[in-house]
Amino acid sequence: MIFRLAVGLAIVAAQVSAETNTTGNQLNGWYPCAEYTFSDDGNSTGQLAECAVYMAPLCYPGICASVNSKIEIFVKRLPAVGGDPEKATNVWLVEGGPGRPSSSSTYGF
Repeated sequence: MIFRLAVGLAIVAAQVSAETNTTGNQLNGWYPCAEYTFSDDGNSTGQLAECAVYMAPLCYPGICASVNSKIEIFVKRLPAVGGDPEKATNVWLVEGGPGRPSSSSTYGF
């Protein structure tokens, strides 16, 4: 199950990267936030993580009529603490779904 999530997220990350390169940066910028809580303002204590909001397309041409609609996707990252952070391997984990937001489930990671 976790492997499927990791593979799915890798595909999403590749798509996000391609989308960002073709349409400009749609990430609002990384700001410090708490490792285990959602913090919108960047003022929480113990700021070991970095948070951002990515504006993703809700519809694509040929799928639905409103191709300019966007949705906000909250993302959080934990920077590498050992070695060279610029060369560190990325690991993306996605959790959540109907009835359970991903921002409240980071304790499981």
